Amino acid sequence: MRILHQSQGFTTFEQAFEIAEKSNQPVLYSKTMEIEAIDPLQFYEAGYSIFNGERSYWQDPKSECTYAGAGSAKTFHIKETDRFNALSEQWKRFLKDAVIEKGAVWTGPVILGGFSFDPEKNKGAEWGSFNQGHFQLPAFMLTVDQYGKSFLTVNVVCNKGEHAVTVWNQMQKQKAALLNKTVNSLKDVNVLSIKECQPLEWKSSLTAVVERINRDELEKVVLARKVKVEFDDRKRSDSILEKLRDDQSESFIFSFEAGESCFIGATPERLIKKYKNKVLSTCLAGSIARGKTMNEDQEFGKELLSDEKNLGEHEIVVRMISQSLEDLCSHLSVPDQPVLMKMRDIQHLYTPVEGITERDSILEFVKKLHPTPALGGTPTHKAMEIIREEEEMDRGFYAAPVGWLNAEGDGEFAVAIRSGLLSGKHAYLYAGCGVVKDSDAESEYQETLIKLRPMVRAVGGTIS
Repeated sequence: MRILHQSQGFTTFEQAFEIAEKSNQPVLYSKTMEIEAIDPLQFYEAGYSIFNGERSYWQDPKSECTYAGAGSAKTFHIKETDRFNALSEQWKRFLKDAVIEKGAVWTGPVILGGFSFDPEKNKGAEWGSFNQGHFQLPAFMLTVDQYGKSFLTVNVVCNKGEHAVTVWNQMQKQKAALLNKTVNSLKDVNVLSIKECQPLEWKSSLTAVVERINRDELEKVVLARKVKVEFDDRKRSDSILEKLRDDQSESFIFSFEAGESCFIGATPERLIKKYKNKVLSTCLAGSIARGKTMNEDQEFGKELLSDEKNLGEHEIVVRMISQSLEDLCSHLSVPDQPVLMKMRDIQHLYTPVEGITERDSILEFVKKLHPTPALGGTPTHKAMEIIREEEEMDRGFYAAPVGWLNAEGDGEFAVAIRSGLLSGKHAYLYAGCGVVKDSDAESEYQETLIKLRPMVRAVGGTIS
């Protein structure tokens, strides 16, 4: 991998083709340049007519780094069950002879996407466009940093036998068309129906799981369910992203297209962030509704902070995440007590965990942490067995790691809750809850309704 900090333009582009010719292997050329400020969502929308089915979007809660990708220079279809190692190996191999004209922090070659929750689960028909992992290296990627500066990264895979001038000219035409594209207002579609998938059976499963927990078979299981939304025409991800950005700005907002399908959502839960030798994970478990008034909201928060059931559920997550990170970090900092994280529809118990590490890649942490007790259960192997037995669906990428990874091995992954899959004229929306010994089926069902609200609202529907 050759990283250049001063632009040499077409000369460097030709060098990449020369390397490809000699090695008989594809070689990545990546160039980053600062451009005039662009709204990332506008960039994403501009890519629709040129790169529909190959777009990606990522925004963290503090807008420290926002990515909008258009087109795919390279798509990593991960089919192996050992999906984290498989991506790591493919990404390193792909970057081996790369020629990179580096820009600012967080720019350069970045792949965006996600993994499946459970590779051992039979794949549902709606998830046919996604494998065990699906990541795209955008052909054109807009990066907006925390200061509002905009950078455009162009990624081109150079192949033996191709002519540098021809490929360069084609790339320049696509770039001009993308940056000069006029974005028209979207004509949205209508929701025809919202169908809950087997709610009574789900409640029965939850009650059966509580009985198993009370027999000391395990501590906790997370059971998820889905609703199916039908539209009168194909729903575009652009309109959903716009609503999520307006309504859920305190969340990680993401969208990953795969042909005619798109996995999209706004999740409050970070799995892991790595920058050089610093890592940050967050524990999010235990929840309660928001109040209708400020006083009621504060009372609900106090109730959550003192509720034994929720505190016990949260402690399980803190304990397991801390133990997992201890193996990868030389130093770890964990607060003694959780605080509240307040979202628009719900508030959670929240504990950040920070560490110092010498590990090279964030994927080592993703592999170690997934699935966390907040989305799987504990002990993990037993919880996963019960999820496979009891859930009448394939979670796909729901509750799994989604995020981005750069050439240096740094990046950020969130846990894909508050999410859904767009497929044709349908959307599949997901929600789950932590089941422990004191869980009640009706109460947990009501909690999933609260958790479904953000995505139902984003697709244009309502749910009680």
